[in-house]
Amino acid sequence: MTILSGIPVLNCQSIEKSLQFYQQILHFVIVNKRDDNGELCWVHLMHGETTLMLQSIGASLSQQQGGQFAHTISLYFFVDNIDDLKHLISAKGMSSSAMKVMDYNMREFSLSDPDGNIIVIAEKS
Repeated sequence: MTILSGIPVLNCQSIEKSLQFYQQILHFVIVNKRDDNGELCWVHLMHGETTLMLQSIGASLSQQQGGQFAHTISLYFFVDNIDDLKHLISAKGMSSSAMKVMDYNMREFSLSDPDGNIIVIAEKS
């Protein structure tokens, strides 16, 4: 298993305000975006070779807990053999989410690091 690349995913309380900031102030451009019931929920941005994703809190893997946002960043890693990595993580006694096939043609599972940040592992399906 090889990690092919990683992208920080910033969880936003107002994805529209964050998008405006990254576009107008830092000159990022939209590569891709997703709406949920007509509301922007996810955006993939690039500036040169720098990539990041914005995700609304409602679309986050970790929802609000007790009124407090559970984490501030997710890491999204693309791998070349997701099944091997899932097996390795399980063999080491670590827990992770179930494997999911997403509507955007990715197979994914997630786990938390020791600080509670979410790590999403993905492979094109």
